[in-house]
Amino acid sequence: MPRQLFGRSEESRIITEMLESATTGTGSVALMEGIIGTGKTSLLRWAEETARERGMGVFSATASPTEQHFSLGVVHQLLGTLPETAQGWERAFASSAAAGDGPAEPDYPLLAELCAGVGRAARRTPILLTVDGVQHADRTSLLWLGFLSRRLDNLPVVLLATKRCGEPASDQHLLVEFMEGVRPDRHIHLHDLSPSAAFDLAAALCGHDHESVDALVADTGGNPYLLTEQIRTVPAGPGGPPPGGAAPAPDAAGGRSPADPPDERIRLQAVRERIMCMLRRLDPHGLEIARAASILGSPLDPAILADLCGVPTEDACRGLSRLTESGLLCPHDMTFRHPLLAGLLYQDIPCAERAELHRLAARAMWRRSAPCEDVAAHLLRSHRLDEPWMARLLLDAAQDIVGRDPAGARRLVEKAVLHGVPDELGARAEGLRIQALTALDLPASARALTAHTAGPLGPAERLQEALRLSDILLRLDEPACARQVLEDARTAIGAVDPSAAARLRERLTHIRLHEGTYRPGPEAGDGAGDRLERVMLLRTAAGDSAQAVRRIADRFLAAPRAPYGSPTWYHALLALLWAGDVDEARRHMETEVRLARAEGTTTRIAEALAVRGLVQLHRGLLAEAEDDAVQALGLLTRIGAAPYHAGALARSVLIDVALEKDDVAAAGALLDEAPPLTGEQPVTWWRLHLLHSAGRALGRLGQAQRGLALIARCEEELTRRGVVNPAILPWRSTRATLQRALRNMAAARRAAREEAELARRWDAPFALGRSLIAQSEASSGREALQLAEQALEILDAAPTPLLSAHALYEAGRAHRQIGKARRSRELLHRANELGISLGADGLVEAVQRELRYAGGRPDPRKDSTESLLTPTERQVSELAAGGMSNRDIAHLLKVSLRNVESHLTHSYRKLRISGRHELARYFPPEEETTAAAAPVLLYQPRSAVTPPHQLRTG
Repeated sequence: MPRQLFGRSEESRIITEMLESATTGTGSVALMEGIIGTGKTSLLRWAEETARERGMGVFSATASPTEQHFSLGVVHQLLGTLPETAQGWERAFASSAAAGDGPAEPDYPLLAELCAGVGRAARRTPILLTVDGVQHADRTSLLWLGFLSRRLDNLPVVLLATKRCGEPASDQHLLVEFMEGVRPDRHIHLHDLSPSAAFDLAAALCGHDHESVDALVADTGGNPYLLTEQIRTVPAGPGGPPPGGAAPAPDAAGGRSPADPPDERIRLQAVRERIMCMLRRLDPHGLEIARAASILGSPLDPAILADLCGVPTEDACRGLSRLTESGLLCPHDMTFRHPLLAGLLYQDIPCAERAELHRLAARAMWRRSAPCEDVAAHLLRSHRLDEPWMARLLLDAAQDIVGRDPAGARRLVEKAVLHGVPDELGARAEGLRIQALTALDLPASARALTAHTAGPLGPAERLQEALRLSDILLRLDEPACARQVLEDARTAIGAVDPSAAARLRERLTHIRLHEGTYRPGPEAGDGAGDRLERVMLLRTAAGDSAQAVRRIADRFLAAPRAPYGSPTWYHALLALLWAGDVDEARRHMETEVRLARAEGTTTRIAEALAVRGLVQLHRGLLAEAEDDAVQALGLLTRIGAAPYHAGALARSVLIDVALEKDDVAAAGALLDEAPPLTGEQPVTWWRLHLLHSAGRALGRLGQAQRGLALIARCEEELTRRGVVNPAILPWRSTRATLQRALRNMAAARRAAREEAELARRWDAPFALGRSLIAQSEASSGREALQLAEQALEILDAAPTPLLSAHALYEAGRAHRQIGKARRSRELLHRANELGISLGADGLVEAVQRELRYAGGRPDPRKDSTESLLTPTERQVSELAAGGMSNRDIAHLLKVSLRNVESHLTHSYRKLRISGRHELARYFPPEEETTAAAAPVLLYQPRSAVTPPHQLRTG
């Protein structure tokens, strides 16, 4: 397809029909109108080529503003070579000479004679006349074109003209008269290409593999001329520079990026010059107004625009109207229609002048009470801040955006500091910079805050900064430094402020808990308000009565005793999780994640996601746990804190998920990326979880001895902390697994038995079931069977499907070992289905291997989560996932409502989901559906699941 016809199928059809009509003796006239660059001239040249191929005579003219004073100049371009019009030209030149310097007014006989000459020539062969840029035609030519267009019905002549929107004509009345003579269906309005047509054109010009096609299409707004020129001047290939003529990309604070390098500014020179010529023709102040508009961006205020250009407001309004009519600005929001043109105009302004215009724009907008961010965007690009309000406004804008755009806030603060801030704003500027750094580079923010706290600060400010610094240091796994910061602050503040002393004491308690130096008890010096938390921590660590701890945790989690996201709140949340109330812990974590996202603090979001991943792992939701941990690790990596604090927990969750999915290579890669212990790094609370997961992974990697060393470190650290509860970290059962790998069965049984005894005292289903499974694995014969049956009975009613699947597997294995193959196969089939539904590939492989040993075989049709459903269950689930109600499904399949509800209930159970809103995860909507004549009945005999598209009616 010729490039002129991309997105122009309807226009080309109209022109083709007109050419065909001319060959049968019927003439016509058409006008193609559009903004600059929409392909009017290219389509005109295509029409000329097509006419020549059909044997028509083609005569063309191009109108120019510089030739508007030549009478009949455009007509002479068209007909000057026709012998049939020679006599008419002699009369025309004679009339022009007689007129002298004034314009020659052609008389009716002259116009008629020229038209007659065209008619005589057309009798020899049909003719196509084209006029490009008819708005620039001289007055007499416009008069003749209108004269001819009204006499074409019986002549084999086609007249095609183009007109650019917004440009003034030599005689507007004659141009309108000519346009009124064009049939509405032949008044062709050319617009920018649609996104798909623009992409096709760009792909045809530079290849489908060009990495910048999407960016080029967006940059040019689909304008064919701009798109073609952009591609022509952009070096192809991934190594080429980005579109150089693009508008300066807005930075995070709303300002524009620095100008492109000088070598980029010479690109698209022809486009720039053409646009500037057009702007000068549109209005005496057209170029200045367009440049100022590229500085201001959106929205455009005519009063501010007038100030920047130094013209009256009425002239600025008129200039904006002309720019809108010409298609450079969008009429609904007064923004540049093509970002490329905005960039070219912006680049054309000298750097110093551009900076001064930004400063003037900021001042004008500030006087009109514009939003701080809009004013700051211009101050950021100015070269001087010479008024007192400017630095203050930059800091105000930074305060507004620091939560959602820390990088932009940091630039605003550094701009203010570079040009000088008043002494009274110095502390505020440094505080904002540190706050922005916290969301960009946590180690750098710790260094900056350390230097800031070393300066002269008042008691209240010192307390606030000490608390901030201690929190950052704690998240960087430096609890000793965090504790020292708080101790120094307590010494500096003294006992003057009891509330400040209480806040410091509370934070010190939490730091000691994190590093393991805190011992709950009256001697710790806790306040009366902390006694309940002390009891909860003491009972949880000692593994004494899960029910009592659950009651205390519920009291803490009920607002407003402990705010969401606070250390006390997390202590209660984890106590609730370890006490066995997984669903309630998950519900609270969902709320905390939403609140953290609303607040926007990166460290809080990452910690919430990591802990939610741990809860999801306890629940057996491997995909959700992995997703949360990956998100948390990504956020922490972005701020340079991935190796620390919650990053260790996220890696622990990812390792455990990888082991459950039998992806040992992924677990090994995680260990290689961040070894659990490096040098003298302190074993903080979340790093304990990473140590435990790393020990499990090393056992699967065939390095059981190294795994035992990590588990020994866990034991040592937990003993130092006074933690014996196996629900917190089941290191004893992991040790039993590693000992079994080393064939040390006696040591394995001792470790598993010890954990089971402690778990019975704690009496939480998850911990007790896990310990009984480990004890069963280390035992044999009827003892193993008895332990596995106990675990299965305990876990059957608990919301722990993954652990239940492991219990089913262990019970099936024990049954097979004592010769009960039938019962073994029954349990193993259940474990197989449950493991598949949870995505626990490692368990599924072990179950299927054991199933073969028991004389059975896994169902080959059940190899994925969705395949666990029966055909009828899958059919109903697909319809429900598509948005149909139960009643509509029953009506479509001609079954009872109760039947549909029963099938959905079975599907939810097999897929391990809570309702129809989660079905879309397994049955995503199809992109294309084919209608069938009639629905398929639910109980119609068939050998396979009915395809979804056969269930949909037209």
